[in-house]
Amino acid sequence: MKYIVCEKPGKFLLKEKEAPVRKENEALLKINMVGICGTDLHAYAGNQAFLPIREF
Repeated sequence: MKYIVCEKPGKFLLKEKEAPVRKENEALLKINMVGICGTDLHAYAGNQAFLPIREF
């Protein structure tokens, strides 16, 4: 699966790792499209002291 990391201001990296194994009573979703918000832009510009974690 692919994921994005803000390694440092001005540098987002697209990385890949093995998809997790779905357990009983869990779902594994395929994401077709994502977006960014203002907080993401602040992280990219280096104007934020931390990177927030969002749960879906």
